[in-house]
Amino acid sequence: MRRSQIKFRGFSVIELVVAILIIGIIAAVAMSRLLEGDAYNASVVRDQIISLARSGHHRSLGRTDVALVIRPNGNNLEVITAEDFVDANDFTALQTATIDARSVTVSGDVNITDSCTTTPGTDQLSNAAPMVIQYDELGDLYRGGVTSAVGYPFSATTAIRLCVNNESFVSVCFSPAGFAFAGDCE
Repeated sequence: MRRSQIKFRGFSVIELVVAILIIGIIAAVAMSRLLEGDAYNASVVRDQIISLARSGHHRSLGRTDVALVIRPNGNNLEVITAEDFVDANDFTALQTATIDARSVTVSGDVNITDSCTTTPGTDQLSNAAPMVIQYDELGDLYRGGVTSAVGYPFSATTAIRLCVNNESFVSVCFSPAGFAFAGDCE
């Protein structure tokens, strides 16, 4: 009797496990390089500012003491919708968001409608110099600006611009009607 010899072709279980392990390590290293946590911070900052600005705009209807205060604090950015607004340190907080703002710089100005990419923001925000945006009783922009700017508060006639990393696609514009939206004011 003749014994048939069967040859198996393919990979052993050990070879498959080693190959999957190597591919997993390479994928983890590549993804961490491509999708760093800081990569989306500017977009998150923009979206949170717009969300709270729209809430503040809504609350200002029929009232004259509502403001939006945007204040960097270390690696975070505090965005506060405030009522009973007297100044940047004297108000009652209605809503507050603390956003991770590592690798994000924020600057702003009043009545400048150029693209943040073309004309960077005039005044850099800091903990001691937050940006304040005040609404009137119709929800329109009333006045605002960065508190350290010479001449603050400015009457807002055309727009208030908040430049995030001086890039137009992550910046925020406040229209004269008080509506906040992403992008350039142009």
